[in-house]
Amino acid sequence: MDDHPQDWLKLDNAAKIYPATSSRKSPAQFRLSVRMKENINYNALYTAWELMLKRCPYFQVHLKKGFFWYYLQYYDQTPPIKLWHKFPDIFETQLNTVELIRLSIRDNIISLDFSHVLTDGSGSMRFFLGLIYEYLRQSGFQIKNPDQIPYPGEEVLLSEIEDAHRKYFPGNLPNPENLSAAYYLPGKPGEEYDFITGEMPLSDVLQLAHDNKVSLTTYLTAEYMNCLKIMAEKYKTGKSSTIRVQVPVNMRRFFSSNTMRNFSLYVSPEIDLKLGDYDFQEILGKVDLSVKLQTDPKELSRQISRNVGGELNPIVRLVPRLFKNLYLAGLYSRLGERCYSGIISNLGKIDITSSALPHISSFEVLVLPNYKIKKACAAYSFADRLTVSFCSVVQNRELERSFFSHFASRGIDVTIRE
Repeated sequence: MDDHPQDWLKLDNAAKIYPATSSRKSPAQFRLSVRMKENINYNALYTAWELMLKRCPYFQVHLKKGFFWYYLQYYDQTPPIKLWHKFPDIFETQLNTVELIRLSIRDNIISLDFSHVLTDGSGSMRFFLGLIYEYLRQSGFQIKNPDQIPYPGEEVLLSEIEDAHRKYFPGNLPNPENLSAAYYLPGKPGEEYDFITGEMPLSDVLQLAHDNKVSLTTYLTAEYMNCLKIMAEKYKTGKSSTIRVQVPVNMRRFFSSNTMRNFSLYVSPEIDLKLGDYDFQEILGKVDLSVKLQTDPKELSRQISRNVGGELNPIVRLVPRLFKNLYLAGLYSRLGERCYSGIISNLGKIDITSSALPHISSFEVLVLPNYKIKKACAAYSFADRLTVSFCSVVQNRELERSFFSHFASRGIDVTIRE
């Protein structure tokens, strides 16, 4: 078939916008890292890397330029393992041949950088855990592979490369409401990223959310918006009074899919400061209601309808790629960057099989922000520790201090590391 994973692949619906819009100023990429208890055995890791890419050939691809669309071309050389640096290099999607996944190591750290052209948080984490388990096996340990984690030697399933957005295209539905421009944090983006991480006992933060009768994601999002509100009231530099946060949603929770590619959409809770002051409890209530309404499958289907419907438009299909790029860049500006004050992604609990736990110290997740939103937040939990990481392109750390101070003031032990 024309999309066999060992030949070439069409970009999935969510990925199509990124080649036209990705750049240093809008990188559309993220990093998953693990700190092992021992220094990394290079030979064992290289063998595991090679085997995992054979198991998941849809990740051993380059981004290529076609006349009408970009596409993914399989290649058979195992990408080299690179030296780990604190922040990843940007994937240069404007080049003719572009890598979309990068493995790096230093001492006891293993990092995988992903372009969003390739996959989302769920697909990347499944692959990353499979790589860790295979590395440990190659190092001589007996590691059981849990369900849903790809395992070398298994058959490559076509369900793993399906475009789930296309699969669940509901036909033409009314488009979601257009979003207005949002407030932006002040500050001039610099050349270096800034990275701050806070760790808290997961059980304590879950209890805090439970006491307020909301989910963990809702509570974290509300406090993030509260911090943005504080910044807006202090600096009064934004042209917009709307504070809106982009919260990725794993669509596999609502529509059954085994895809390893992109299958995420967003919910967009907001407050308008022109309506008056909001205390934290008011923001929490607004976010809770917004998340519940916007994650209704019918509302999510409206986003799928808009996104896939545009791709299937006969006129759009016949337009050369160069003109599509101009259109997609404008679309991304109108529906993406300008509409959000921040982004917070909760990857949830990182479940590790018991046989691998003694070898793993901690995980790290890094989401690179664009130059307009300026900060991106990632949350995840491992071994009863909740970690919240901020990556920033501005030096001002007031928002992060305010965020973690909120939890400390409620009696939660917060450990900060940079």
